[in-house]
Amino acid sequence: MKTIKTIVCFCLLFLMGFMAPKDPEGFKISMFDELAPIYPDAKIEKAVTSYTIDVARGSIAGVDILMTGLIPLEPIRFAITGKGIIDKFYAIWYFLIDVPVTENTGLAGWTEKFNGQTNPYVIRRAPFRIYEAMDPVQTGYIPATSTQALRMEIPIGKDFPTGKQLFTIYISSKGQVKKLAFTVNVYPVEIPPVNQSHLNYVNWLNLGNICNDHNVEIWSEPFWGMLRKYAQLMARGRQNTFWFIWSDFFKFKPDGSVAEFYEQRLDRYIDTFLSEGLTTIQGAPFARRRDWSSDAFLVAVPTSDGREILAVSEEGQKIIRSMAGPIIALMKKNGWEFRWYQGVFDEPTDEYVDRYKTTVALLKSMKPDLRILEATMTISLSGIIDCWCPQVQEYQKNAAFFEERKAAGDAVWVYTCLAPGGPWINRLVDQERLRQVYVGWACAKYDLQGFLHWGFNMHGGKPFEELVRIYGGPTNYLPAGDSHIVYPGRKGPISSQRFEAHRIGMEDYELLYLLKKQNPDLAAKLINNLFQAFDQYDKDIRDYRSVKQELLSALTGSTI
Repeated sequence: MKTIKTIVCFCLLFLMGFMAPKDPEGFKISMFDELAPIYPDAKIEKAVTSYTIDVARGSIAGVDILMTGLIPLEPIRFAITGKGIIDKFYAIWYFLIDVPVTENTGLAGWTEKFNGQTNPYVIRRAPFRIYEAMDPVQTGYIPATSTQALRMEIPIGKDFPTGKQLFTIYISSKGQVKKLAFTVNVYPVEIPPVNQSHLNYVNWLNLGNICNDHNVEIWSEPFWGMLRKYAQLMARGRQNTFWFIWSDFFKFKPDGSVAEFYEQRLDRYIDTFLSEGLTTIQGAPFARRRDWSSDAFLVAVPTSDGREILAVSEEGQKIIRSMAGPIIALMKKNGWEFRWYQGVFDEPTDEYVDRYKTTVALLKSMKPDLRILEATMTISLSGIIDCWCPQVQEYQKNAAFFEERKAAGDAVWVYTCLAPGGPWINRLVDQERLRQVYVGWACAKYDLQGFLHWGFNMHGGKPFEELVRIYGGPTNYLPAGDSHIVYPGRKGPISSQRFEAHRIGMEDYELLYLLKKQNPDLAAKLINNLFQAFDQYDKDIRDYRSVKQELLSALTGSTI
């Protein structure tokens, strides 16, 4: 929170800047919608020096700023003034880090290298670089190049004044000051906090990367502190569901059987996320395939000699039971059992159905009301899966089936990963950020209950450079950004432009949820104005902003 004294100092600094000589030749700045891509090789032909955004309380008013003609190593300073800033509200600044897209996403998924087909549904042909990661800064930094980008945001809390709020942004380089006008139209409707969300949303977390990225030892006190920072970033992005991996909380004998259950560790792990506002627990699948060329159905536990244990063997069933028992008991003891979904085997296909059913039967013999959530690649598990999670293109293809499952009492989520590509909704770096926004609109349109993605921080060793990386074969490359939507920062995880776009879509879902209760016909009309199907939607950011304004006006009965 900035104090009055600090703001006054900044104002004096910038007033002095106005007395300096003429602007350095070539120094330009321009404002960009936070959903628009900005590239390090961009040129400012016609500067945009004023920008207006419409927001609800409980959201964030953000804008991006491109600066060109800077003098490398010459400090940049920035500040903001206006109603709400000088008293109890504040602005947050980020230095935007550019990342490379070395190959474009493929038509079906992976990258174009997978089958050699050109994908016309990308924002730019690779290779290129794009501003993506958001590194927090205070009031300035030293640029390394002549072109840089910033993000400025104002948290719009539940007490933020409604109506038209006017702000002035000042950016200074070598004593020269540029001035921008930022208008925030705050509507008197509030997005609920993440612990009151009406839509489940999970990204899978890699604990090993947390340790490697931040030089902490797993389960040490520094690790727990860093894990909390990851939970806080999840909550900011409106992720309300988190996973845990069974084998992280057991000690195993050399033959793979259970030696000890680390109850306090799992208790603390779950509580870390719940205390930051997340509400739903996903147990990660505890069985695995050997690879996609084999139909082996194995228990995911370590053995000293690398021996594989079949999940439906007597030995495998015993190990599963020995892990499931204490986890079920802990969930019941802490009152978490009805917050808990459990996975079994990620992306089961038809050839695994019988073994999948056998394994679920074992779990439900121990806890009959256990809810099974799975990212599914088959529709042959009716009565076995409680929460279906198909890829978006498979949901669209089999919509009638999934409507039947909802009518039968099942939940239906959707997911994306390295597929689908082409025109489909996904959240890859070479796609429009509106695709991430429209995840929320799609869930509102189809009355879906959740969204899942595997890649929160599943990056390789170079998260800022290896956005595209090989994965399983000579032509199998993960498309740009599939493996991670956040980045390791200096003091903890940092957000990305895509993660923020996804947050905006999840906030929009809550607004649409309210409107569907008040006026379902109008809600359906507004949704259809922008989003018609997972592969058919409006790509114009101006159209999105216009419909968003209609949505806010419809909920509040007012236009600002």
